[in-house]
Formats: sequence, structure tokens, C-alpha cells
Amino acid sequence: MPTVVNSPLVGQASDLDARNYPGDLGTMEMSLNVLDHIARTCVEQGVHTDLPRQMATIAERAIAEGYGDKNYLAVFEIFKKAATPAS
Repeated sequence: MPTVVNSPLVGQASDLDARNYPGDLGTMEMSLNVLDHIARTCVEQGVHTDLPRQMATIAERAIAEGYGDKNYLAVFEIFKKAATPAS
């Protein structure tokens, strides 16, 4: 039976719950560099760029909010803010 969440993500669930996003294996800054590279490669190859550009925009926002040295799961904090109704 196929699974929706793979085992590495399941292993990170406790960190996600604890808002702990260690950047020891990769940081948001590194992820942004990768996403920028993917977007440039998409342009060069004539492939649709909306998704990697949107992901890069979210990473840029996370970096601006102080998560640059954290891993990519820190985007969860950005998603939570986007879902919070304005007061």
C-alpha cells in the first residue's frame, strides 16, 4: 500500500511539533540557492517555473523572518501565519 508521508518526514514530526528546525543538515539559505538554481534551469530548459519560483518566494520570506539558519521545515511557521485570520 502506498504511503503519503515517507519515513524521513515521519522521523521529523517531533521536531515539527516542537518548532525545532535544526539546520545541521541544510539551511533555508541553502534551500533558497537550490530553488533559484532549479528555477534558472527550468527557464533554460523551457519548463514551467511557477512552482520553484513560488517555493523560493516562501523561502525568502522565511529567511526574512529569521529562519535562514534553520532547515526547510521552518516554512511551516510561514504557512501557519498565512492561515491565521487577521485581527
